[in-house]
Amino acid sequence: MDIYADNTKIKGIAGGNGSGKSTLLHMLSGYVSPTLGEIAWTINDVPVKAERIFQHISWVGPYTGVVNEFHLREMFAFHQKFKPLQAAMTFAQFEELIQLKGHADKPLTFFSSGMKQKIQLALAILSATPILLLDEPTAFLDQQARQWFTDMLSNYAAGRVVVIASNDPFDLSLCQEIITLPSPTST
Repeated sequence: MDIYADNTKIKGIAGGNGSGKSTLLHMLSGYVSPTLGEIAWTINDVPVKAERIFQHISWVGPYTGVVNEFHLREMFAFHQKFKPLQAAMTFAQFEELIQLKGHADKPLTFFSSGMKQKIQLALAILSATPILLLDEPTAFLDQQARQWFTDMLSNYAAGRVVVIASNDPFDLSLCQEIITLPSPTST
């Protein structure tokens, strides 16, 4: 499914459990160093050091999360201290965009896993970073929220490198190019 008019391509990483999809994203993010070889990052033909790549990446995965003690409004403000959003978006606009109007002062610990996933996805997609790494992005989303996610990518991922790692056919249907990692062999 090609959802981009500007030729932005979403890259997919597929493979079974244990094939290394999440580990590869960890390496691409600079969070983990490869045991063999090396990764070189460039943005606009300018080399970026591994210890600085985090400034250019937004990342969501099953192992990332929100600060449960924060209210939605606090999470929004906290995130922007580290990753400014693409546009000068107000909290009211954000709250409406994620379809959680009326939850501004509710502690995130009381949000469902799907609501928390939408918050994480929105903050990552809206962040002013050229690289967007998404590990199993729709894992906790219902059908309506999956459509919301597709619309968010369509509206806010233009001109970015987007990588989705997943074994979910829905996630992979959003990718124009897919690399399939071999499944681990049992010993």
